[in-house]
Amino acid sequence: MRRTHRSPIIVPLAAAGLALALSSLPLAAQEAVRTHTVRRGDTLWDLAQQYLGDPFRWPEIYRRNTETVKDPHWIYPDQVLIISGDVAPTPGTPADPAQPTDTTARPAPGAQTGGQQPVYVQKPMTIFNPDRFRVVRGTREALTLRSRASAVRSGDYLRAPFLAPAEGVAGSGKLDATTSADGVGLTLTKRPVQLYERVYVQLPSGAAGTVDERLMLFRYGPDVVGEGKIVIPTGVVRVSAAAQNGRAEAILLTKFEDVYAGQEVMALDTLTLRPGVFPSRVEFGTRTTLLWMYDEPVLPGIGHHLIFGAGSGDGLMPGDQITLQRDMGVDTRGVPLPPEDIAVVQVTRVTPQGTSAVILAETDGGMKIGMAARVTAKMP
Repeated sequence: MRRTHRSPIIVPLAAAGLALALSSLPLAAQEAVRTHTVRRGDTLWDLAQQYLGDPFRWPEIYRRNTETVKDPHWIYPDQVLIISGDVAPTPGTPADPAQPTDTTARPAPGAQTGGQQPVYVQKPMTIFNPDRFRVVRGTREALTLRSRASAVRSGDYLRAPFLAPAEGVAGSGKLDATTSADGVGLTLTKRPVQLYERVYVQLPSGAAGTVDERLMLFRYGPDVVGEGKIVIPTGVVRVSAAAQNGRAEAILLTKFEDVYAGQEVMALDTLTLRPGVFPSRVEFGTRTTLLWMYDEPVLPGIGHHLIFGAGSGDGLMPGDQITLQRDMGVDTRGVPLPPEDIAVVQVTRVTPQGTSAVILAETDGGMKIGMAARVTAKMP
């Protein structure tokens, strides 16, 4: 939600109007009403999380303050918002599953029962109607519980490119060749290895080469001057026959991108997070910078992988969230404008050299290398 400053004349008038509205309530109702004075940086989303325990309940706060908040995308410092209190349902969109249109014929209040009966039509609801909101929220919660048990999905962790030391991954092995005969005269350097194809690998240091052991295939991306070397996972293989003399037969189980002979092999590490534990918002989190975007996209979308300069030494950990911020320059008087938040990313993997993340949400695709970012949610 975007926000700006409101005229100093309007704010006292709004506060006075709210005070008058509250004074007209019965004494018991006034005692039950809870209010919040808006501070710079507040949003209805954040206030719903703070007071109601669920950011998706922000429409409830909006409905209580329609006289003060004309547009839920805009709230202003010093506004006094009602957090608790009764809320009247509002009309809205047709074909709403929470409360279908009622076309039953009913007499209007005080009307005669004889003759043709008037048709009463229940007005449909908007997204701000509490009945509809409960249905939508219930569906969303069910999907969330089924789709993600922890803050970082294992697949996002495995496929995430990461920043390694400038010398690369120590003790890495090699993908040698396929065990399959090539009937079309191509070498493995020209065609990718196919899923479930059998290959030979030279084991990396730390790998035992036992049957069913899994290893990570990867290639190197560009060097980031002063930071390290980009490592890009390409797939996962499973050892299918016990290793001999440091060489094992394996099967390609997973491909993140095309896999070719000559790519590097490393031991497969996995991420373990406590289920049901998610990050909480923090103020003034660690600042960092966007260093690299996978495949150099013009407009990266949700699910795209990024790398930032801050690393484990800066306190970052998988599950944290980072907000990318665009510099808005200065206004006509030369006063610096606050940065604009354009995307939120989830940290997937952290090394001493940098932090890998995947895009969760964005309002603008204008990301570029060197863009400032800040940690806005931390794992406990």
